[in-house]
Amino acid sequence: MQTAPIRWTYTGGTDPLCGTGASPAERLLAYGMASLFMGLILLFDHHREVPVAEGWRIFLLAFFAFDIAGGAVANMLNSCKRFYHNDLQPGEGLSARLAKTPMLFTAIHVHPIITAYFLGGSLLNAVVWYILLLASVALVLVLPLYLRRAVATGLTVLALFGNQYLLPLGAGLEWFIPCLFIKMVLGHAVQEEPYRAG
Repeated sequence: MQTAPIRWTYTGGTDPLCGTGASPAERLLAYGMASLFMGLILLFDHHREVPVAEGWRIFLLAFFAFDIAGGAVANMLNSCKRFYHNDLQPGEGLSARLAKTPMLFTAIHVHPIITAYFLGGSLLNAVVWYILLLASVALVLVLPLYLRRAVATGLTVLALFGNQYLLPLGAGLEWFIPCLFIKMVLGHAVQEEPYRAG
């Protein structure tokens, strides 16, 4: 069995994206995967044929691809687990307080509604997904720690099925709900032991 030391303490400037004190490898992984996912989503999103005058739609899609698909990886980093599930440290401001309050952090993720409205998805389905996201995170947070990861995984798998067969967000957005649930329900809401780098 492989073992690694667990470390809950961290130092450095506040980094709610990769987690304060993220190692160079963790930063590279988070930003590298976010960039890769953004590129792939833009590459495969050729059906939109967006006029140049509406290029802001491409920017919006790129932003959410980077944030949501990239966040699915970033929120699994040990540095993020250490940062999110720790007490507020001296000198940490509003962004840290927000990131360390899972329900509030989830509540500001109105991304499905914005995406559906501006990129041509189902607004009704987006509202339902937003409510389901809040309910899923709330459920995970009231469970004992030893059940959270398994329940979060189950809820994320249900979201995969629901997005595919019951409540599609919209054409070209098939990736969005699964990545959002991985980022918020499976990643952000689940406290896990943060292994130390090296």
